[in-house]
Amino acid sequence: MTTIENLLSNTNFKHSRHVSKISKLIAAKAGYSEDEVQIIEQAGLLHDVGKTAISSNILNKPDALTPEEYELIKKHTDIGYQKIMETIKILTVAASVAKEHHERLDGSGYHKLSGENINPYAKLIMVADVFDALVSRRSYKKAWDTENAIKYLTEHENHFDPDIVRCLISIIDELMLLYKTNLTQNIASNNAYFQIN
Repeated sequence: MTTIENLLSNTNFKHSRHVSKISKLIAAKAGYSEDEVQIIEQAGLLHDVGKTAISSNILNKPDALTPEEYELIKKHTDIGYQKIMETIKILTVAASVAKEHHERLDGSGYHKLSGENINPYAKLIMVADVFDALVSRRSYKKAWDTENAIKYLTEHENHFDPDIVRCLISIIDELMLLYKTNLTQNIASNNAYFQIN
């Protein structure tokens, strides 16, 4: 996911921080609510985010800009708008997933959403979440072997979308390779390469 730091990685971050703090102080003095002041502060931090798409050679050029370079600089406002809107789309999906990944198809989850009322991305991520929780060692439990984790998911069709579970099963070899190379310490050592027929 794109963070504020990533968005501003190629801009003068010090300038953006200054604009953010100055805007916050002005907003507070002007009588905006605390929530509005916070929004204005964050918006100030992101005001030049479009400059991430502009060459640092142009941004830091000590000489006068050519007319072409100036036209390119002017585009940073539209680019910034596009970058933030793309981020908002991702964050909107992420917000739904964050809220709904503990739902269950039968309505027995945290918020009692069921079936088609659950965000489709949340349905997918809930399967990934439960699978990883099962095969990973936690402070309160040992890691399950892969076979038992898959058995749990397939036996709970009323909780998890069977099509998504089948997709997970179809990539199990690739998934176990990922665990072997990156998450060895968390995966159950026995039967880590359970084969699906």
